Amino acid sequence: MEEKDYILFENYLQRDLSASDVLAFENRLAIDTAFKHSFITYKELSGYLEQTLDEESSDFKRNLMHISEAHFNTIQTEQPKAFRKRFNIARLAIAASVVVLIGLFLFKQLKTPTYKDFNTHETIDLTVRGGSVRDLVEVTKAFNNREFSKANTILERLLKTDSENRQLQLYYAITNIELNRFETADALLIAISKSESVYKNRALWYHALSNLKQGKTEVTQSLLKQINEEADDYEQAQKLLNKLE
Repeated sequence: MEEKDYILFENYLQRDLSASDVLAFENRLAIDTAFKHSFITYKELSGYLEQTLDEESSDFKRNLMHISEAHFNTIQTEQPKAFRKRFNIARLAIAASVVVLIGLFLFKQLKTPTYKDFNTHETIDLTVRGGSVRDLVEVTKAFNNREFSKANTILERLLKTDSENRQLQLYYAITNIELNRFETADALLIAISKSESVYKNRALWYHALSNLKQGKTEVTQSLLKQINEEADDYEQAQKLLNKLE
């Protein structure tokens, strides 16, 4: 397995894949035995690591080796006798080493900040010209309840009658980040951050989060450093920056 496969495993477990990607992933699980076994191992280790991050490193590695041996013993038991004879100590050692590498990758991933660590959005209070009161009530309710697909649809409709409203653009961009529509989100956030709007620093913050979600660490760091010290999101930006450096 390559590192991109482990990232795919993590995105699947975190429900960050699109519907089409989920279908492709599950189809591959059904036809690729090696891929399926690697995913099962990753899933087991992921759950284990979440409970052991606070332990000493030596204890972590020792317990990880124990899990790897147990897992591969299970696989060995399920195979025909002729295969079990060939699955000798040397091969088990290699298999265990692979699991340790997966575990260390997971350990790094779990200690690395993610978008979900910081996507606690403030509740919205919209001010718009035109548009129905019903739309305003519905979009506020949908966004605050994290129903981002519904909020996205209503915000898009509101922008048709108030296209230059930076507040609407910002929240529309946020819903697009949540829906993994990064191109649309980033274009809006760049425009807001380059304007004289009161939302320019907030746009920088969310542009950084968008890039964090996309795995673009260097771009994320660069954007975080541009946030003004007086901005509401400055402390959070510094916290994230410290974790990334």
